[in-house]
Amino acid sequence: MNELENLRERIDTIDKELIALFEERMNVVNDIAEYKIKNNLPILNQNREDIVISKVKSIVKNKEYTDSAIDFIKDIMEISKKFQQNLISKQ
Repeated sequence: MNELENLRERIDTIDKELIALFEERMNVVNDIAEYKIKNNLPILNQNREDIVISKVKSIVKNKEYTDSAIDFIKDIMEISKKFQQNLISKQ
């Protein structure tokens, strides 16, 4: 196996782990949506999103990745909000 194939294999392994974590996160998002439905809360909590982004900035080890990490988390939060909206709209 050449170097590129080895690197791609590592990416495949990381992707597998990311998807497992994504599914775990979405399970929690589902629980949050149910809580919001029961308590008549809005989907968007801008303060919470700002806190999450701030935490991401502080935990990124390689600062060259900060902007990309923030984009990654923002994308995940958008997916989560859409998922919650879909659940709420089914009520």
